[in-house]
Formats: sequence, C-alpha cells, structure tokens
Amino acid sequence: MRHDTATLLILLAVIALLGWLAPGFVLIVFAGCLLAVALRAAGVPLARYFGMAPHWGVMIVALISGIIIGLLVWVGFATIADQARQFVRAAPQVLQGIANMLEGLPGGDWLQHQTSPEALQPSAEQAANVALRSFWGTLGALGNLVLVLLLGIYIGADPTLYRRGALALVAPGMRPRGEATLNAMAHALRGWLLGQMFAMVVTGTLTFLGLWVLGVPLAGFLSILTAIFGFIPYIGPVIGALPAMLIAASEDPSLVPWVAGLFLVIQNIEGNVLTPMVQKQSSDVPPALLLGAQALFGTGLGFLGVLLAAPVAAAGLAAIRVAYVEGWVEDPADADQKRLIRPF
Repeated sequence: MRHDTATLLILLAVIALLGWLAPGFVLIVFAGCLLAVALRAAGVPLARYFGMAPHWGVMIVALISGIIIGLLVWVGFATIADQARQFVRAAPQVLQGIANMLEGLPGGDWLQHQTSPEALQPSAEQAANVALRSFWGTLGALGNLVLVLLLGIYIGADPTLYRRGALALVAPGMRPRGEATLNAMAHALRGWLLGQMFAMVVTGTLTFLGLWVLGVPLAGFLSILTAIFGFIPYIGPVIGALPAMLIAASEDPSLVPWVAGLFLVIQNIEGNVLTPMVQKQSSDVPPALLLGAQALFGTGLGFLGVLLAAPVAAAGLAAIRVAYVEGWVEDPADADQKRLIRPF
C-alpha cells in the first residue's frame, strides 16, 4: 500500500512540475490527445464497418479530413480573406462612429482621441515591429499546429502503446484503476468534443442565417468567427458577438439591438437546448467550475489556456470521479460493478 501511494505521489509531483515549468508543452500534448480522441471517434467505427484494423480507419479519417479542410481553405480563402480585410478597414470607422455617439459623455473625449486618424495611423517602426511579431507568432503557431497534428495521428493510431507506457509509471496494484481512469477521461473528452462540434455547426449556421436576414455585411465571415469562438463555452459566443455588433453599428446603428437579440437567442438555444441534449450521456462540467477553469487557465496560459480549459476540466472531473471518489472514497469493488467503461 505504501509502495502504491509513493508511486502515485511521485507521478503527481512530476505532472505538477511539468505544468509549472512547461505549461505550454503540457497543453500541446493535451491538444494532441484531444485530436486523437476525435480521430478514433470517427476512425474506429469506419474500420469496424469495412473490417480493417483500427489504425487504418484513423489514418483514412485523418487523410479525408485534411483533404476536406484543404479544399475549403483553397475555395473559401479568397472570400474569407477579402471579408477579413473589409472588417479590418471598417474597424477604425466603426470605433470613430461610436466615439462620436459618446461625445460629451464620460470617457467619450478620450475614446474620440484614441480613434482619431492620427492615433490609429502607426509609425513605420511600429508597423515593422507588429509585422515581425506577427511573423514569429504565426510561425510558432504553425509549428505547434503541426506538432498537435502529429501527436493526434500517432496517439490515435495506437493508443494502447501510450496507455501501457503511462500505466507502467504506477505500481502494479494501481494499474486497473489507472486504466479505468484513462478510459473515463477519453470518454468524457469524446462526449464533450462531439457535443461542442455539433453545437458549433448549428451556431454558425443560425448566425449566418440571422445576419443575412438582417442585412449585416460580412455575414459569412462573422458566422465562421462565431462558430470558431463557440469552441469556448459561455465566453466564446460573447466574444463572437462583439465584431458583429461593431459591423452592424457601421452599417446602421439601429441594427445593433437586433444583432444583440439574435446572439442572445442563439446563445440560449446552444447553451440550454443543444449542448445538454447532445452531452447528456457524458460528464458535463458545472458552469461555475468551467468559468473558474477558464479564468485560471486564461490568466497564466493566455488564449490557448482559455481554448482548452473546458476539455481539461471535463477530463479532470472524470479522473477525479474515477480515481478518487470511486477508487478511494467509495468501495472500489462496488464502483466497478456499477460502471463499465469500454477501452479507448
């Protein structure tokens, strides 16, 4: 028993040390595991249907997904890029219009000064610095993306290899409980991921239809932006609504209340109907806990932390339930009889 506890404490200490010294690396590895869960969720049923090995199904799904994404980028890049340029060009005028509307109110003079053409026109040195930072930031993001893709494909093709390696770090007596914990985390991530992807597609579609009916410019770009931000529960839809409201204000200020109402309705449909309906079989994370995780991860890890806070919270909650509550607080034998989790 002491030997089991010692190995567990050492493992937790190593994980905590990695999270302290290299939190970005830990998040990248977690993102790769999340992608592996997504690939296996589609690849394993495909392989079972055609009677092939699971890793072939994962590779086929990865290849087809890459081709589809490449075609979408190739076909839609020009349109999206043009809409994005229009949005960037319209932003100063929108801010200036808002400043004029707030003239005479507290803070209105300051905002009007900050949005003046002189203040918005960067110097040559500032433009060069921004371009250099953007280049290195884009290069780093692409490198991290490639690493996540490779991790997702390798782990998704043969998760048993990596699961055995992880279980080898704990004492033999704790390995059955450790395997059940890993399986529970994988199932929680799959349920959360499928629910979020479905909600993102529906949210983006409803946003496009609503903005198109209202006559708001850049409806396609704004709907894609809203769908992407929808990956971040609760906070994402609020962030996605701000550009739409700014564009509506530049076109016709009377559209702003209608756009705000549209996003409010869509958010209620997504949060109160779609997500609970799709994820009712998975381990939902309580809203207060999710917001706390987003605040904690966002403070120390930036946008990537906020982006992955929800799946990290879902996986962590599953691990606590299986490893601690069922494996320590309750009788492990009774807990195992009540719950049967298939291997990932």
